[in-house]
Amino acid sequence: MLFKLTGTVEKCKPVQSREYSFEEAITLAGVGRFHLKLLLICGMCFMAVMVEIMGVSLIMPLVKCDLNATLGEQGILASAGFLGVVLSSHAMGFLADTWGRVATLRIAIALSAICSIVSAFSVNIWMLIVCRFLTGFFISGGQACVFSLCGEFHGNGSRVRHVTLLSCFMCIAMMFAPAVAIGILPLQFEGSLLGLPLSSWRLFIIADVSISLIAIVGLYALPETPKYLLVQGNVEEALQTLGKIYEQNFGRSAGDYPVKRLSPQTGGASLSSVHSFCDAVRLVWQQTVPLFYRSRVFHTLNICTTQFIIYGIAQGIFMWFPTILNELGKHSGEGSLLCTILQGFNTPAETEIASDSVCHIAADINTYQVMICIGGAFTVIYLIFAYTIDMIGKRNLLIGWMMLTIVCLILLHWLENFALVVIALTISMAIGNCGGLVSTIAMDFYPTQINAMGMCFIMMVGRLGAVVGSNLLGRLLFNSCDTTFWALLGVVSVLSVMTYFLPDQANTANTSKAKSDSISSATTSSSQEISSK
Repeated sequence: MLFKLTGTVEKCKPVQSREYSFEEAITLAGVGRFHLKLLLICGMCFMAVMVEIMGVSLIMPLVKCDLNATLGEQGILASAGFLGVVLSSHAMGFLADTWGRVATLRIAIALSAICSIVSAFSVNIWMLIVCRFLTGFFISGGQACVFSLCGEFHGNGSRVRHVTLLSCFMCIAMMFAPAVAIGILPLQFEGSLLGLPLSSWRLFIIADVSISLIAIVGLYALPETPKYLLVQGNVEEALQTLGKIYEQNFGRSAGDYPVKRLSPQTGGASLSSVHSFCDAVRLVWQQTVPLFYRSRVFHTLNICTTQFIIYGIAQGIFMWFPTILNELGKHSGEGSLLCTILQGFNTPAETEIASDSVCHIAADINTYQVMICIGGAFTVIYLIFAYTIDMIGKRNLLIGWMMLTIVCLILLHWLENFALVVIALTISMAIGNCGGLVSTIAMDFYPTQINAMGMCFIMMVGRLGAVVGSNLLGRLLFNSCDTTFWALLGVVSVLSVMTYFLPDQANTANTSKAKSDSISSATTSSSQEISSK
């Protein structure tokens, strides 16, 4: 009897003292209330980015009248936020990998909110342009860092679905901003504030900042990601964070969390090693070069090119979608082809010159309503992606949507019915939703120590594509419509081939590993509970 008792004690000993891998530890922490809170906070950060960048296009006609903006200045204003995102994404990725995901987001979104509020009190168009550039410059961290923040609180079994659900907030932002515009922009004010005439567009900008403020408050309720802490060598702090996650998900004490030891990881960079400008440059270089190691360079270039094309096409169509809708509505009873209508449309520059003496300040409510409908349709698409991605696979979903886009681009040459043309155009524009899927592939592909840098770099290239698409595609559609649609058809066909070579080969292996880890973790947890009893 004594021999059996001693044997039992020795048998339990290695179970209590074993080291857990991060994947095992995060799986044991469960998925529950903490992750729902995490999704909402990260979603607010993502919404803040989209609302700040997209909101400028909604106030453009009012700004033109209030600040006497020329056509060229309006174009610069429309691109200022995107340019800020492009120029700062690399720096934001570096800070997130060396300073921390949560700390970077808190400061970045706070600074962007300040710049946005200041922009509401702009006295001239160039002050507004500079403030919107700075807003985009700081808020870029909320676009890419937030994917790393959300993903690193999850194990392999739940990461992809939750990151895809996070992308839904981009579509919610597409509904939120026009809805606020419907409530605020038609208002007429009399008087002045701080020497500036009261205008509805100024109130609209301030109202949009509310999303950033909510995101900042939420970020102070989140700890740093345990995976980042582990890579930085803070093993004990990572264990404490995992215990808090366990406590919130299961409603038990953090002391009941079965993991007492974590396998250490190395390779993380820290700002504490920076003592001079040369040290900073060297550290940025060390964080960037791994993206282009021989084992990663092909996939990095493929992901970047794919994002550039996806956002270029989506943003290029989206920028001119209200104008195209308006023209289609005028000719809806004539049975004309889309390209016939667009070829007969006066270019925006010509229209501007002809009506320069008259300033139209009425907000177009119909355009905002259409944008809300598009945002709702995109949200449904993302929800479908989120709950089918594990079964179908990321690459298969991407290729399937590319094929559907190709079909719609072909049909646009012959469709005459107004509703069918709008549906085909919306589906073609919805190729932008594939950007979220590519981001999930990239997030899984890059290791923790360069994950935020990789995500920010990819988003930077994607937003550069959006700037190019928004400035180029509209002019091509109005001048050479048929040729442009055939060219887009060829580009999307090449894109579908490129998608096949994205680094999703490890998906099956990761899924099976997650399942086996979960089983072994559950078994270990059960044995510990039995032993303690």
